[in-house]
Amino acid sequence: MTILLKLILVPGLIALVTLAGRRFGPRLGGWLNALPLVAGPVLFFLALEQGEAFVARAAEATLAGLAAVAAFAVIYSWTAMTRPWWTCVLVGWTAFGALTVALQAVHWTARSGLGLALGAFGVARFVLPRLPEAPPPARAPAWDLPLRMVSAVMLVLLVTGLAGRLGPRLSGAITPFPIATTILLAFTHAQQGASAAVGFLRAFLPAMWSFALFCFVLAGGAVGLGRDPAFLLALAVSLAAQGLVWLGLEALASREAARRGPRAARRSA
Repeated sequence: MTILLKLILVPGLIALVTLAGRRFGPRLGGWLNALPLVAGPVLFFLALEQGEAFVARAAEATLAGLAAVAAFAVIYSWTAMTRPWWTCVLVGWTAFGALTVALQAVHWTARSGLGLALGAFGVARFVLPRLPEAPPPARAPAWDLPLRMVSAVMLVLLVTGLAGRLGPRLSGAITPFPIATTILLAFTHAQQGASAAVGFLRAFLPAMWSFALFCFVLAGGAVGLGRDPAFLLALAVSLAAQGLVWLGLEALASREAARRGPRAARRSA
């Protein structure tokens, strides 16, 4: 049953986010990608297979590891200015791995891990390169969506296969490995260019605050509340935070559009 969920759930979520991003643009795609598309199911599989205490400790380690996701996003975006997508992925993954190892040398509580994650995602958005808005995306080839889904399955099976042998701390450390982010970001970069990739990350980074809250609730509630109530509460908190972030992104986009309007009018005059 668990293997069936791994084969269906995550690629299905990747497909939904991909289709939404194609329809409404990389900003919505980046915002949706911050939902626990891969790490959430991975933590749930760990709870099924290893128990509540294990997943609580894993979620605690995941919180600190989210800072490495922010580093991946920043390094990918700056590398994308001059390099192709595959180089950006290799450089970003290397940075993620190095920072993950460094972070695990420190003892993190759920509260300190939450503070680190929120601070990292907040700072990361402001250091992204400033690029013009991406042009409308070209029509994707027929093989694009199936390839994304197959890539997601392969990466999820790899990460969850290793996680069960590593214990809760190392399992939690590798859980935020940017699986869905890499797939969606690399395809966006390859098909629409660096501007679209950075636009994706501008929505993704602040929206990741909701995922940090998901892990925080899970770390504190998995043992006391039980597996299912803890996951439902964590998901509810995550969705509420995600909605607030979207309202903030919409307000910011409206202000930026208003500033561009007068400038465009002056240039045309």
